[in-house]
Amino acid sequence: MTGRAAQSQRTVRGTIRRRLLVNALVDPDEAAERLPAGVRPHVTPEGTVVGCCMLEIEGIRPAGVPVALGQRLRAVAHRISVEWEDGSGGTEIGVYVPIRHTDSRLAAVLGGRWFPGVHERARIEVSSSGLELRWASEPLDATHFGMRAEVHDRADAAAGAACDPVGATCLGASVGLSPDRRGRLEAARMEPSHRDARLVTVDVLESNFIDSFSTAVISNSFLMCDADVEWTRAAAPAIVSGGTPARRS
Repeated sequence: MTGRAAQSQRTVRGTIRRRLLVNALVDPDEAAERLPAGVRPHVTPEGTVVGCCMLEIEGIRPAGVPVALGQRLRAVAHRISVEWEDGSGGTEIGVYVPIRHTDSRLAAVLGGRWFPGVHERARIEVSSSGLELRWASEPLDATHFGMRAEVHDRADAAAGAACDPVGATCLGASVGLSPDRRGRLEAARMEPSHRDARLVTVDVLESNFIDSFSTAVISNSFLMCDADVEWTRAAAPAIVSGGTPARRS
């Protein structure tokens, strides 16, 4: 097996304990200004979904490695809902992630090398009390894309995100595109064991990423819990990313 073939077959597994998605709707024309050539905004009836996907993951490891040897990590992906033409001429809907942050040194080292997904280091704090959840991410380079969110879980809300246009878009996307360490597009596919999520009420939201869109209007946000997940390499559009290349380390 060639090195490229072996790389394409790499699989990462873990368990999502909590996945918080805070969202806003923006004008598709403004979203398009942030995207690489060949990728276009995915448009819902109310606009293009942008936001932050916050993850608490346990037991993350290469497939075949025992769960007990897996790592815990927290990560934040800053996302724009997009679509593009796949190799068969169909339309693929996913997300474009200009930057990710993590508190895991290992993810920062291996991301964009051993597996798609360059991560920058950040201090990430998560706390909960009853139905309240607080999340804060402060990049170590202290330049941009810091965020803080405080939400409370609506215990009376059914797990029905799939019936909501924003929920269906942000939770239904399986493929994430992002710049690799040379600024070219790479892609990873995430397949959770379920996509059920509850609507949450956002009490506080401070996001440099969302605030950078002049047309942003805060929209529905969702919380997913306890889902086994698998990541594999996916095909990316064969174009050079127009986004800012990830910082080399």
